[in-house]
Amino acid sequence: MVAGVGVWQVIGSSDPEDLGASAAALVQAVTDAAPAAEPFEALTETHVTVGEERLAVVVADFPSERSQGLRRRETIGPYDGMLFVYSEPVASAFTMSTVPVPLDIGFYDAEGRLVSRLRMEPCAGTDEECPLYRPDAAFVYALETLAGDLPEGALAAA
Repeated sequence: MVAGVGVWQVIGSSDPEDLGASAAALVQAVTDAAPAAEPFEALTETHVTVGEERLAVVVADFPSERSQGLRRRETIGPYDGMLFVYSEPVASAFTMSTVPVPLDIGFYDAEGRLVSRLRMEPCAGTDEECPLYRPDAAFVYALETLAGDLPEGALAAA
């Protein structure tokens, strides 16, 4: 719910009915997220679509969850990816420190429009030693999938 409130405030309203339909649906999908399964029991899960594909994703919507991300994970279990949710548009960089597998990442604005897409390579080093991956523009959502698994298209609630 915290992420949803933040997104509403970014758009300029505290009422989700004032958001565009796409933004409101994404906020609701995050707000309604259910407890996640192994190996992400401490997180929540929801479903989104990217283009025409429906994806089951783990939600990282708190700073500590976003910081941990997919570090030290060789598998994402039954999930198609991890959805990073921010309370306002950011231009944060991502690092692959201790992430053992290559990932694709899509960055999306509050309405789910793709603003940037990158392939990120594994790095065994620290945050300071590994390359930073930066989007072309500010984003509210970032979706990481295993390399080659990120569909083309806009992000939307399923």
